Amino acid sequence: ILEWGDGFYNGDIKTRKTVSTMELSAEQMGLQRSRQLRDLYEVLSVGDGNQQSKRPCASLSPEDLTDTEWFYMVCMSFVFTPGQG
Repeated sequence: ILEWGDGFYNGDIKTRKTVSTMELSAEQMGLQRSRQLRDLYEVLSVGDGNQQSKRPCASLSPEDLTDTEWFYMVCMSFVFTPGQG
């Protein structure tokens, strides 16, 4: 599932090895990944002009993203007009 409306992504999950105290269902993992992608997008979109808004670290880094996730991230930063594309 790939929706642009509210930034929802549910696809392959490729993450760094982390310690988790509880197991998540596939749906919960997808929702968590969507939040992580939105957080990473916010961190990347802040730019150099406003260093204070940047979070100290993101749970994802650009190196963690799949090709599909990169496409999704880029598409979140563009507005397509009807008939474009």
